[in-house]
Amino acid sequence: MALITLRNIQLGFGGPALLEGLNLSIERGERVCLLGRNGAGKSTLMKLIAGELQPDEGEIAIQQGGAYHPIDTGGTLRYYR
Repeated sequence: MALITLRNIQLGFGGPALLEGLNLSIERGERVCLLGRNGAGKSTLMKLIAGELQPDEGEIAIQQGGAYHPIDTGGTLRYYR
């Protein structure tokens, strides 16, 4: 089971969608490099994973301490540590 999973993430800030249909799985021990131009959404993606931003649509789930905790994206965002 993936350590971090993002499914069909949609996010925009009043204009065109910054992230649209984003799917991402990161497995335990996997190394990931995030590259992109200014304004491409790198920091926004990291804020979504950290629980600082809530997506307009989609699901974020983070496995913590051996248990899998889906983050509720419909209303109150729950951040599990």
